[in-house]
Amino acid sequence: MSPWSKLLDGFQFPNRPPSPSRQLKRPKNSLGLEPLEERVVMSATLFSDTFDSTEFDAANWSAVQNATIDDVGRDEPSAPYAARINGAAGTGDVLESVALDLSNESNVTLTYRFQRGGGGNVVEAGNDLVLQYRNAAGDWVEMDRKLGSGSHMQEFGHMTVALPTDALHANFQFRFMMTGGSTAIDTDDWFVDDVEVRSLDASEGELFTASQTQTNNLFFPNVLTFDFSDLPAPNSDATLTIRATGDLNFFLENLVLRADGQYVDQLFLVGGVDQAESTVTLILPQSFLETLATDGTISFTLTPSALVNNDGPTSTTLELSYSQVPVEIDTDPPVVESVDLSDDGRSFVIQMNDDDLDAIAAENVANYTILQANGDANGDGDPFNDGDETQVAIASVQYNAETDQIVVNALDQLYNDNFRLVIDGDGAGAGGVTDLAGNHLANGDHFADFDRTVDVDTDAPTIQDLKDSTAQLNLSRRLQFRLSCTLNMALRLSEHGSGHTKAVTFLLTKYIRHLDWAEARGQISEADHAALVSQTHQVIDGLAENPPPKPHHHCHRRWTWSHHRWGRHRRC
Repeated sequence: MSPWSKLLDGFQFPNRPPSPSRQLKRPKNSLGLEPLEERVVMSATLFSDTFDSTEFDAANWSAVQNATIDDVGRDEPSAPYAARINGAAGTGDVLESVALDLSNESNVTLTYRFQRGGGGNVVEAGNDLVLQYRNAAGDWVEMDRKLGSGSHMQEFGHMTVALPTDALHANFQFRFMMTGGSTAIDTDDWFVDDVEVRSLDASEGELFTASQTQTNNLFFPNVLTFDFSDLPAPNSDATLTIRATGDLNFFLENLVLRADGQYVDQLFLVGGVDQAESTVTLILPQSFLETLATDGTISFTLTPSALVNNDGPTSTTLELSYSQVPVEIDTDPPVVESVDLSDDGRSFVIQMNDDDLDAIAAENVANYTILQANGDANGDGDPFNDGDETQVAIASVQYNAETDQIVVNALDQLYNDNFRLVIDGDGAGAGGVTDLAGNHLANGDHFADFDRTVDVDTDAPTIQDLKDSTAQLNLSRRLQFRLSCTLNMALRLSEHGSGHTKAVTFLLTKYIRHLDWAEARGQISEADHAALVSQTHQVIDGLAENPPPKPHHHCHRRWTWSHHRWGRHRRC
């Protein structure tokens, strides 16, 4: 089903109770087609009355003469009541608003719903519904008129008029009147509902207008199709204006309007002319337009009735106009609030401000660089200006939009040197980190430095010291070999850096268990046992506080146990 099929399927006008059958009705004049002198876009409400009780609201109406509020109208847009004009015979009927200050307004519309006859008396010729406004001089000026001749309307029409310049003053008023009704039998009924005065707020979006014209095909059996695409989101009610030149001077000569194949209305049952321009404008509520699909397309069709003949040159124009939702352009750049390095020396946690980032850019490893200073060769206090800096490999980058955090994981532990994280924030490299609007980081590239150097205790014992202490003892060859072999393994692994700290600690713990076993069997004195165990614990504590640095070469040694002895395989 197309977007507009969904739109029109079961569509109800604002404040109208839903149809029990939940099916689309086919009224004669479902949108109350009326000509408009000027199309306008509605926004802020200055006056509104839906006549929701049988008493007129004194805050809205200053004078009420022979008008009532009742449920005699048919299918009221804001059920169950509407105002009825000409509630008494032989007298005039007036519904006059309070004064409104429009002196600071520049573009104002008055909208109302109307119905001729309804469930009351038929309206005869001469008994017209007239809308007037009071100008700055205090004179009443006619603004709109609905003719009294015609059959009862089953639906309420919808009318919007633009207030002229001389209506925009501090004491603006409007009123509804009915002409005629001077005799005892003149009790014709007009119904009015949903009266609004609204001003256009220029900040609510620019006016969108699209128009299409076709010529020489407005006659039966042609079907005229007008495809509108790339429609922006609406921010107001809209007007759809149809201008047609052709054979339209008889009520059986009319046009059926559909949107994506769904019935909308039947045009020019009245008001059509022959070989001159006939114009009708539909007011499309904002809620009607807001159901547009994301592709923003609609296809209108006009189908001429069988009596619309090819009697001369024809022309048909459809024009759609409404205020579109303002497009807010994000120009605020994302900001790095803080950068922290985890305790394990592997992960940088970057805290951003509340500005959602482009996830692809945020997780692009090429937008980050980790530099190792390799000391301060020139001794000037800046370890990153010596020219011997090297890059540290990055294992991965993760971005969390909910916490606004980026985590950059180094491949190896960062230890015993100065390190710098560089974030590409200006796009000079791989495109840079940006937000969803494409804004780069505030102030461009971001730098964060971390001093991971450690103070080594030269007096603390080492594994080599432990080996020397063990070798000086008068132990059996078997016990000496077992202890030395364990220490040799620990020493070799320690040369490969902090990545083997746990394994070294495990071997030293195993060394202590060998000492405990030897003491229990009298193979080592209690004093020598205590001294070696204490020295071993100092070595283990030193490893925890100051793990050995990674070597700069990439040689790998693999130790294996074979034939009761340790063997070493070296691979570079």
